[in-house]
Amino acid sequence: MIRLYIIWLGLALNVSCKELTDLEVLASAPTRCTYEHAYDMLGAHCGGLRLTKIPSLRGGIEILDFSDNKLQELHADTLSSYSSIKFLYLAENQIYMIDKNAFASLSYLETLDLSKNVILALPDSIFQLPSLRKLYLNGNPLLHMSLKDLTITKPIQAPLELLDLSDCKINKLPDWGILPNLVLYNISHNPLTTLEPQHFSTMCKLAKVDLTESIDNLKLCELKATVIWFQEKNVYFHLSDYNRLNTREFDNCPKPEISATLNASYHLCESVYTQVQNTKTSRRTWLTIGGGLAGFLVGFVLLLYIMHRHNVAQTKRTAKEKTAAAAGVKNASTVLLNDVS
Repeated sequence: MIRLYIIWLGLALNVSCKELTDLEVLASAPTRCTYEHAYDMLGAHCGGLRLTKIPSLRGGIEILDFSDNKLQELHADTLSSYSSIKFLYLAENQIYMIDKNAFASLSYLETLDLSKNVILALPDSIFQLPSLRKLYLNGNPLLHMSLKDLTITKPIQAPLELLDLSDCKINKLPDWGILPNLVLYNISHNPLTTLEPQHFSTMCKLAKVDLTESIDNLKLCELKATVIWFQEKNVYFHLSDYNRLNTREFDNCPKPEISATLNASYHLCESVYTQVQNTKTSRRTWLTIGGGLAGFLVGFVLLLYIMHRHNVAQTKRTAKEKTAAAAGVKNASTVLLNDVS
């Protein structure tokens, strides 16, 4: 009963006012999923249909928009028939339960939008998806209850470039380990009680952090080390108001030293990034070489086949010529015998 109450409380926190009435929405909205192509990919649009489950869809879809529905649970077989999906939008549903194998078949998944749901627990398997670059978890008001105890297999296998945790009521950020590809990190609108540079030292390609309305409860001097880290690493941090950082109080805060541990974590992240890039380059090189070699072998086999056909044809022609010649000699002999007789 308490669990159900929490879920419905989360839904209440997550519902926003809409201009259209329910009757107007029903009158104007489509009644079933539609299909269209975008960027040479087949997409299925099922948004706003008030569906409680994903219906049977065409095979081969790469984009699935199932936002603004009433889906509550993601099981291992919910998406198992759509292994080609690259972009999956499940925002504004009522999802509270995600099975650990819910996305196991989606090895090509690049973007996953789970924003504005009531997720109670986040499975570690999401962070091990081999192609996942963008993950939206914003607007899950109950996620903070389990996020602090989330056990993540490290290093994270997903090549995340964007991670959005805004408006999730988080007071302490989880330890993600090394995120060598992360560029954009949105942790805005969270009541953070701490913001340490150690959290960002394993994000060596980080370019922007959105901290809007997340550090208002922190003392100025507690921010000094992180601000210095951002400045030294050229990380742009977004705030709704920078005035607190432009005060004499902030200037008078003791300037902390950047520890060797922070720099070691940063350099380790750079090494992992370089290794990953080298692996990709090597893979592309081998694919190119393999493609060239395969092309050469195909050409060589084709040449052998042509030569074989040519030899067979030549042998047949020679045999025909010999037969014709023999027939000619026989005919000539017959004529000569006739003439003698």
